[in-house]
Formats: sequence, C-alpha cells, structure tokens
Amino acid sequence: MSINLYTLNTTEIIPQRVNNEPYTYKINQSALKEKWDEMKASSKNLVEESKQNGSYRESVSLEGAGLEGIKAGKGAYCNYSNDVFFRKDMPLVTDSNGNYTVGGETFTKEELEECRSVMKAAADSIGCGIGKNTNISYRNYAEMGIATNAVREYASQNLTEKQAAVVNKAMQDYNDALVQLEKDTLARNGAVQVTGTKASEYYGMGQPISKEVLDQVRSTMGVTDGALMGGMISPTNSATNKDLISKINDAFANTDITDKSSVDELMEKYKKLVTPAYMAYGNYGSSDLARMLGQDISGFRSQISNMLNAIKYHAMDYRV
Repeated sequence: MSINLYTLNTTEIIPQRVNNEPYTYKINQSALKEKWDEMKASSKNLVEESKQNGSYRESVSLEGAGLEGIKAGKGAYCNYSNDVFFRKDMPLVTDSNGNYTVGGETFTKEELEECRSVMKAAADSIGCGIGKNTNISYRNYAEMGIATNAVREYASQNLTEKQAAVVNKAMQDYNDALVQLEKDTLARNGAVQVTGTKASEYYGMGQPISKEVLDQVRSTMGVTDGALMGGMISPTNSATNKDLISKINDAFANTDITDKSSVDELMEKYKKLVTPAYMAYGNYGSSDLARMLGQDISGFRSQISNMLNAIKYHAMDYRV
C-alpha cells in the first residue's frame, strides 16, 4: 500500500455508533377512527411493504461505507496500512486482546510503539520530504539507504519474519513516497528535462526562468543593454542518474553498518561515486570538493550512530 506523506499528521477518524433520539407524535384519534376500515382494506403487511421498498434491514453492515477492514462491536479490528508506522499518533482500533493488525500481521502495543519509534527516527534522518527540501540529492539517496538498512537491522533482531517483512516494506514504501513527492513537485513547478551538457548527465532536470526574474537579475547587476531573454533554464540539484542512484542505494542499504571498517570502506566508496557528479554540477576546486564530501560523510556517520543507538535502546528489555 502506498504512503501519502501529506496525511501523516492528520487525526485518525474511526466509525462511531450513533444513538438516535426517538421521535414522539400526537395521533389524531378521531381522524384515525373515521378512516380505519378504509386503511385496513387497502394496506399491505407493513414489514413486507418495508422490505419491498428497501427501508427494512434485519442487520446493519459497514460494507460499502468506505470502512472496509473494520468490524463493529466486541472484537473490533482494523487492518492498518503501512503509513501507521510513520503517523503522528498511535492508531486507535485494536482487537479484543489489545493488539493491532498492520499489513495483515499482528503487533502487540509494545511492538508497534517500538517499531514506530525506530521508523519515525529513520524517516526524520532523511534530509528530504514534507517540510524539507523536496528535491532528492545523491546524499539524500544515501540517507534513504541508511534508513532502510537500520530498520532492517532492528526488524531482524526484534520481530518475527512476517512482522519484519511488513516493517521493511513500510520503509521502502516511505522512500518511494519521497521519490513520488519529488516527481509531483517538479511537474507542478514546470520543470523540464535538460540534455547535452556534462551536468545534465547527473542532474537532468531544470527549472525555466521567467523573463521577469531575468529582468530583475539584470537590474540588480546593473546591466543596461536591454532586458535579458526569457526561456533560460536553471538546473536543479535533483539527482537523475539512475545508475549512480542504484549504486549508492545498494551500497548504503547493504553494508554492515554495525562494523566500523565496513562503514569506513563505504565512505570511501561514496566519495568515488559522487565526485564526478559534484564536479559536473559545479566544477569545484579541490578544497571545495573536499569540504562538500566531508560534510556528507560527517552527516552519514552521525545518522548511522543515531540509528544504531535507537536500535540498541529498543533492544533492551526493562521489564522485570
């Protein structure tokens, strides 16, 4: 099931039973007596009449009411979708034992709380999304790989195989939602494909610059020989090289992040992978390139450390 990033902070609404207040009527007994014989002769059995006109129901069902997966009454349950791991609040509907159903699998309250804590930390550690930069850089794809890696590590240590499958899929669905958010945002802003340059090999989307903006730039710069022409393209920092994205994702998602030497090798591999992209985008000098790569590496190490701490915290059993 796909994840809608825009609804993660909304409040859950569950069906409520409505108790209607009874209506009271005053009967005109004189009029009723006068027409009683006529009414008896012409009326049908009231229950049969109600059945034929669809106003009589032997039972009440939620089927077709947009509430599939929910049952009313004792033992109620709701089969929640994967976004429950990332929503602001804990879900409301449990089964008769106080457990939750997510993706067809059962989670106790404690299991779901712990999963949500780890997975929300993983989502927060990614530097793009709602309220952040919607363009996904190569660094962001690496962060998504670390989040996937950490969640899988937690699930393998603390959950059953079937529960782990649900949790891992949820993290992948979240990453896919980030990619879809970027696509929707670029399309809404009128971004176009850019080709034919070295930069476009790695950053193949550009934002058209309007004549008004160019005129403002001309005025600010003091250019006096007429307005600049519209239709120029400003490159975005959205990563578009699918081969490079795949290599980064695979490296960060599948390296043993609990092993220091493996992480050190991963950082060196990342430098080699992204250096051509960075140089194509800005033609940076060696010191600028080293600074940018250093910032990336520092961020990755911090993200890995924070995620491992979150995993260790929830692996501890404080119950006596």
